Amino acid sequence: MSNWSIFKFGGASVKDPEALRNAVRLVREYGTSPLLVVVSAMGKTTNALERFIQARELGDTAAAATELGAIKSFHDGMAEALGVLDAELRGQLDALWAAAERVDSAQAYNPRYDAVVSLGELASSRILAAALGADGQHTAWLDARSVVRTDAVYRRATVDWAETAACTQRALAVPADVTVTQGFIGSAPDGSTTTLGREGSDYSAAIFANVLKASSLSIWKDVPGMLSGDPKVFKGVVRLEQVPYREAIELAFYGASIIHPKTIQPLEQGGTILRIRSFVDPEAAGTEVGPFAALTPEVPCWMRHENQVLIEVSSRDLSFLSEGHLSEVYRIFAEEGLLVRLEEHHPGQALQIGRASRRE
Repeated sequence: MSNWSIFKFGGASVKDPEALRNAVRLVREYGTSPLLVVVSAMGKTTNALERFIQARELGDTAAAATELGAIKSFHDGMAEALGVLDAELRGQLDALWAAAERVDSAQAYNPRYDAVVSLGELASSRILAAALGADGQHTAWLDARSVVRTDAVYRRATVDWAETAACTQRALAVPADVTVTQGFIGSAPDGSTTTLGREGSDYSAAIFANVLKASSLSIWKDVPGMLSGDPKVFKGVVRLEQVPYREAIELAFYGASIIHPKTIQPLEQGGTILRIRSFVDPEAAGTEVGPFAALTPEVPCWMRHENQVLIEVSSRDLSFLSEGHLSEVYRIFAEEGLLVRLEEHHPGQALQIGRASRRE
């Protein structure tokens, strides 16, 4: 285990100048050196960049220009409110938006998508790094694409763990007190930008925690920790104080939206403690996920799934559904990006697949 620790700030924790100032304060007051800060795009920037792409796809240049203009103004306004929009930062941000306009329309859609939507994380990390520097903290900026190496499956890239570990350790061999980088993004073997799937920034933080052998990963949320259920749906839910890795994986897979499903496994493999902490009340205990023997408190956890579909698959002839049939069914689901949450199969009967939802 190294002395590295990781902070992860999602879009809500950097959505406006007040939130960004709070993130700077959290780093100053609760961070320990060396610290890697992984940040998402600010607010709803990813959605805005998707609208920009869609307008370009439809040939609506006016709408595309309007969307990109609003994105530029939003980020300039954030930087100005924090007093960090100097010539250097303005040049860095302008270069990002110019890159969005230069994306080659003759290129396949998914690589173009990743090249554009990744700009939100790059912009937010530039502004956060500048704000931390202005606060007097010894800060460096790291382009995640230079260290997180993946395959070339755009929008749902798979990490090359060995190459990512080697690149990250080289890049951070002599660390600053605080290094700011991006969640969600990496690079394919040819150097083009890839993304790890929507809401994949928590997973990015777990990747860095694993390859740096970090002692802890703190994910800052607007909730007091992981709860035993959604308080908007279920009565009497409680904060979970300690959650074993295996329990957390199961909760995330079956719908605990506070954690991305792929986040826990790299942490378990590396022995990193995950802390889910409130950026509204940072002194609160939050939730710890780690090598614990049992859930504390030991209570039932409840999930509610909406807009789910039950699909029944059966053969057209008199044959049983064999392993070969099942592998073909699951191959189709995987190619379509559909997540199967429940199955029931008896030899000679139909395969029932439930809770199949699209995974971005």
